[in-house]
Amino acid sequence: MSAVFFAVDREHAKPMFAAREPAGLLEFFHGFVSTDPPQLVMEDHWTVINEFLQQQGTSHEQWTMPLSMAFNGGRPLLDESERKVYLVRPDVVGFLGDILKELLNEGTPEDQLVFEGLTQMQDFYQQAAERRQCVVFTIGIL
Repeated sequence: MSAVFFAVDREHAKPMFAAREPAGLLEFFHGFVSTDPPQLVMEDHWTVINEFLQQQGTSHEQWTMPLSMAFNGGRPLLDESERKVYLVRPDVVGFLGDILKELLNEGTPEDQLVFEGLTQMQDFYQQAAERRQCVVFTIGIL
């Protein structure tokens, strides 16, 4: 099951929120062409990276809430057994990008897959923050 991040600007957020039924939301993402930054595909290794972030949240109490939102802890827009969509608001996107940067500056995670994933996520979140976009994490949509 592919896990994909999308950066959604204000113009596209309106039709995304208007799609209240699962079929409408799926149609939105199948037709959505993200501009800048492009979508970020995480595949199945997102769970290992999420686990690492949750561990970091326990040792950095001030980061617990935002790190929990990095993947599947944001606002649920779709929560089915095989398909899920979670939203991180633009005001949290920048904060999360800064935390990921600080986390990477603290030291390189031993697991190369975690390090690469965090680096990609940090860049993605930072670009989305600069453009005041929300970030949407999806599972089983594409």
